Amino acid sequence: MRIGEIKITAYYAAFIPSKKIAIVADLHIGYEGVLQREGVMVPKYQKEVLIERLGKIIEIYKPAKLIINGDFKHEFGKNLRQEWREANEILSYLADETDVLLIRGNHDNFLKTIASKLNIPVVEEYETEGIKIVHGHKKVEREGKTLIIAHEHPSLALRDAIGASVKIPCFMASKEIIVLPALSPLATGTDVVSDASSYLSPILKEENVDDFEIYAISHDELLHFSKIGELKKLI
Repeated sequence: MRIGEIKITAYYAAFIPSKKIAIVADLHIGYEGVLQREGVMVPKYQKEVLIERLGKIIEIYKPAKLIINGDFKHEFGKNLRQEWREANEILSYLADETDVLLIRGNHDNFLKTIASKLNIPVVEEYETEGIKIVHGHKKVEREGKTLIIAHEHPSLALRDAIGASVKIPCFMASKEIIVLPALSPLATGTDVVSDASSYLSPILKEENVDDFEIYAISHDELLHFSKIGELKKLI
């Protein structure tokens, strides 16, 4: 599915074919360790899922550059041991496959300490021919460019006739803004319909989100669900 020059994919990535740039976001490496420290016991499986998803993107699109658009890691404070180990493993894997660029997100304190060991740059934003890529946790000057942001972890809650529900990750897209889903399997984030009045990104708070189209990811397929405003009417 193309939004202008940008292709959104069923593999959690946006892709700019003319530049061979793939963009993903919100890996939240180390999230299981934080949850366990807070008493929530979850198995440590996220790294394997992330590498599998990143591997598919590299295999299918063969990007010359892979941009991680914020929240590569999870812990706000000091680098946790799990974060350090897994971040190094994932960055080493990516650096062997393509050129890597990290955009700083709100969870990325001390990220340069990890990235510098592999000479991977960390920046606040990235621009290329009418497209600006930022994490989305701060206001930004659009300057007529299409924005690719993250931070929100958009998802769509689907419910059946007896009330059972599941949240699936999705893209939000208008003519000017594309919101990436979280690559992390643990970060389900904002339900774009029922949570539509409480978006986290200050960029989205200034937009009429009812006009955004929803493209949900299900088993390597991209499903178009119409505009958020239309989905609101259905529930």
